[in-house]
Amino acid sequence: MMDQTHTRCIGDIPIITFHKVDPSFEWGVTRVTPRQFERVIAHLAEAGFTTVSLRQLQNNASLPERPIIITFDDGYESVYTHALPILRHYGFTATVFVISGYVGAANRWDVNLGGLLFSHLTRTQIAALSRAGFEIGSHTVHHPDLTRLPHASARQELLRSRRTLSELTDTDVTALAFPFGRYNRTVVDLCRETGYRQCCGFWRQPWTAELKEPVVFQRKAYYLFDTLTSLQAKYGNGLLSRLEQCKLRLINVCSHGTALVKPYRE
Repeated sequence: MMDQTHTRCIGDIPIITFHKVDPSFEWGVTRVTPRQFERVIAHLAEAGFTTVSLRQLQNNASLPERPIIITFDDGYESVYTHALPILRHYGFTATVFVISGYVGAANRWDVNLGGLLFSHLTRTQIAALSRAGFEIGSHTVHHPDLTRLPHASARQELLRSRRTLSELTDTDVTALAFPFGRYNRTVVDLCRETGYRQCCGFWRQPWTAELKEPVVFQRKAYYLFDTLTSLQAKYGNGLLSRLEQCKLRLINVCSHGTALVKPYRE
């Protein structure tokens, strides 16, 4: 178990989040093109960053001089087809948070503006990513807002997804990304009960600093309209970083519309 000193230290490691890396058009902003993605990864490599996993933090492993964590939410097939070759070229890995109920299926849990659909990773692709050194984490079974679910339903979303992905990858899946970045004390308690040791949102609430496990990490998402300047603000400190965080909070509030348009149904 991590001590408080180590928890505060690893909490300072930047975590950059992507969703789709895809040349195909969509109406939303969560997609980036492969060219954009390669510019980001090339910049991080030139800046001296080395990717680490959430699992390394769990195991209290020795970390490189300038660590960074790259994550993908939702587990889109484009992670395998477009992001993986770029990451391999630069010697990087990532953590992929998979919606276990949509493995190999289209993203019908999303709003799908204009009827545009995107495919999720298949079982074979997830297993291949795991063998390639990518960490596979849970993004629940159906991508609901866990804070809106009855206790029993939220518990099943966490437990079933962890079990499915652990069996698929033959590893102990202990990392979770909260859908829509939303969580509260009840959700975090359920994460602990169901075996998660690291949880990722888009901000840290003050009371999470008291936790030893699960550790709650704050991430910065990278969107279609972002630039290398905003990337530097995402992994840096100072005024620009604080302004960037305000921008990301506003975008995150807008994302909650998905949970309202397509509410969870058992």
